[in-house]
Amino acid sequence: MAESRTLESRPVAAEDIGFPFAAQVALLTRQRAGRRDETVGLITDLEPAALGATAWLQANRGAWGIENGTHQRLDVTLNEDRCRVRSAAGQWILGMFRRLVISLYLHWRAQQPTPRHKSLTDFQAAMGEDNLANAMAFVSHQRPKL
Repeated sequence: MAESRTLESRPVAAEDIGFPFAAQVALLTRQRAGRRDETVGLITDLEPAALGATAWLQANRGAWGIENGTHQRLDVTLNEDRCRVRSAAGQWILGMFRRLVISLYLHWRAQQPTPRHKSLTDFQAAMGEDNLANAMAFVSHQRPKL
């Protein structure tokens, strides 16, 4: 289904909008048949000469690939949205550990014979209780191998 995107941008001073390092803001309107128009605000530290409308639209679309991959791993596999920790410090610490797990997983997956077929669940199984010695070696060696 075709989508139309319209970007309206303008340069700003960071202190005018209270966002550190901001150099440019934009409104992005997405229009798709059968759906309501969606308008989102965008902020960047790049000047308009460094990030034109086409590049900005591409960067915005590319960000979804990162968001989808990270969100899938954090929410679905690591159950981040179900976490009931409410203290800010606890949330921060658990968030850092979850992201550490994702980083270790990506490193582990790159070493596998068929990396595209290895999931975070496979990594969790490889690092599980039955493989504790392998798991400790993996996270503590400078050049880990499993």
